[in-house]
Amino acid sequence: MAICVISTVGTSVFGRFGDALRNEAAAFRRRTDVDLERIRRSTQFDGQELYTRTLNLLHAEAQSDQPEVRIGDASAELNGLVHILDGKGNRSDQLHFLASDTPDGVLAARVVADFAREFFSIETSKVHVISGLQVDDGRRFQQDGVRNLIGVIYDILKGAPAGTYRRVLNPTGGFKGVVPYLTLIGMIESDTEISYIYERSTEMIRLGRVPLDFNYEVVRSAYPALRAAEAELVSEPELRELLDLDEHTQLTGHPAWAFFDQIIEDDAVWFLLNGLGVIALKNVGELDRTPVYLSRQAAKRYDETSKDPDDRRAFAKILNAIHDPGLRESNHHLYPNKAEAPVYKLGRQAQRAFYWDYGDYVLLLEFAKHINETDYDVVPGQLKEYDRFRLWEGK
Repeated sequence: MAICVISTVGTSVFGRFGDALRNEAAAFRRRTDVDLERIRRSTQFDGQELYTRTLNLLHAEAQSDQPEVRIGDASAELNGLVHILDGKGNRSDQLHFLASDTPDGVLAARVVADFAREFFSIETSKVHVISGLQVDDGRRFQQDGVRNLIGVIYDILKGAPAGTYRRVLNPTGGFKGVVPYLTLIGMIESDTEISYIYERSTEMIRLGRVPLDFNYEVVRSAYPALRAAEAELVSEPELRELLDLDEHTQLTGHPAWAFFDQIIEDDAVWFLLNGLGVIALKNVGELDRTPVYLSRQAAKRYDETSKDPDDRRAFAKILNAIHDPGLRESNHHLYPNKAEAPVYKLGRQAQRAFYWDYGDYVLLLEFAKHINETDYDVVPGQLKEYDRFRLWEGK
């Protein structure tokens, strides 16, 4: 059976070859002008000299009398892979490297991924930059890093289905703060295991699936609240309403309370889905997902937002939420000037969408933005002017 290995990545590959390389990597980490995406995917990028020298040193280790031992000593991630793959992979295997949102973290992941592709003879060896995964900003780590990490892991697992792949989570390198989340995923997901090796040890610890699961009745009952708090911060009154709590019941008394983090922002209390909640939501699946189509007009405006990343993210956020019946109901608004279609609104953002719910599908008529308190820059005309031009498949 083919194997899919998901490895968190640190920067130990720069520390193996002496102080000069380690110090250069530390200096590179402090740079604020680095394009991380170019490091991940381009042939020309910042830090290329450091990348090349480190890669050449790894290639020299691979030519030694004991290449597997020397490569295992080179970095924590490679040490884990040497034992997981028994020294050599197959071309159909997949290697995925999860990089921190830092210059040296992405550069280290690129070094390890490119070397591993050749050393283990594997065609698929990819770097994934996890936005928010860093240690300098605790709130960003909490609100973005952990949640994005879990989302990327589940996207990778979807592309390596159980029964076709043996799935292995390798958290030997990188931030130890994410190990509990990977461990929980490994315990819940079928055909998925956790493999961990301590530093330069030769003994691999393997944890397979255990009879651990969520109470899915609780998850389903809280589904609208989970989806809303996944998309954005929600207030306490909003969360209470979504959880269908009466005035006498404390939020902490709801069985789904453990799925939410409390955030203080602008002297107000907000709630956001935490890592455990994201895992629960991923496991409950896409409940009652309604197909969403874009009209020609909506598709044109969305495509034009390639020049405006903020609009593009906001419109994609709407598209990725509007398929859910519970969220359509909770975010349903009527335009004050009585347009024929309702407005879909996601919290504190100027971007909106006019849509029509046909029962078995949703038609996104027009994207719009506030121009003042009561008016939008676009208002739809007659419904007959709109057709199902393109199915939204998520981006």
